[in-house]
Amino acid sequence: KCESANWARDLANKPGNILTPTALADEAKAMAEETGAVYYHLDEAQMKELGMNALLAVSQGSVEEARMIFVEHKHPKATETIVLVGKGLTFDSGGISLKAGKGMEEMKFDMGGSAAVLGAMRNICIIKPQINVICVVPSSENMPAANAVKPGDIVKSYSGKTIEIYNTDAEGRLILCDALAYAVDKFKPDYMVDAATLTGAVISAVGHHMGAIMTEDDELCEELIAAGAKVNERLWRLPLLPEYRELMKGKDADLCNIG
Repeated sequence: KCESANWARDLANKPGNILTPTALADEAKAMAEETGAVYYHLDEAQMKELGMNALLAVSQGSVEEARMIFVEHKHPKATETIVLVGKGLTFDSGGISLKAGKGMEEMKFDMGGSAAVLGAMRNICIIKPQINVICVVPSSENMPAANAVKPGDIVKSYSGKTIEIYNTDAEGRLILCDALAYAVDKFKPDYMVDAATLTGAVISAVGHHMGAIMTEDDELCEELIAAGAKVNERLWRLPLLPEYRELMKGKDADLCNIG
């Protein structure tokens, strides 16, 4: 367990010029080969064919190609399937909605969600539990190039929903929505857990001492909180109220990417 945790930490600590989306895919592939798991990925041409335009919008300002990474553990006696999804922004400048310069070097950690789920997957593939587990990592950079996505742009996601981009620094939800929707279609999981360094507002709410958890599944929430407590990975539940859906409605599209 400690070895896989440290492996995940090593991934997160790599600088953005070393750990590009392609390099992250290579790390996942090497891990899968080492543990006997199945690895494959989608490149940008394949994602475009599938209509993953939310993820590609985030990536379009970067010279580094995006990747959708998959690592699978299948067990012949499995009766349930779990999908782990991890945000893999290998560097997040904020895009056209540029972040402040102070502390921007820490945005190499914006792939922390992907490191967490890949580290968990490494351990799963070693112990080989009697369950199907698929790890999905959408990975890209978010850069402010001349061809970068702009506030006001509208993109059509994999699900078919149109999204109006109000702020290009709210990019994690854009790459994750394509990954989550595709995972539901392809794998039809019983449970899906998404790990992400998604917003600094969570730090404002709970500090650096715990992570936030949001779900409509009370039983799963209690299980995850209990599991986290055993290993000092404390979680605090935040609300998901029906009223919040109104904040997600776009003015000129189905959805907006920031309330």
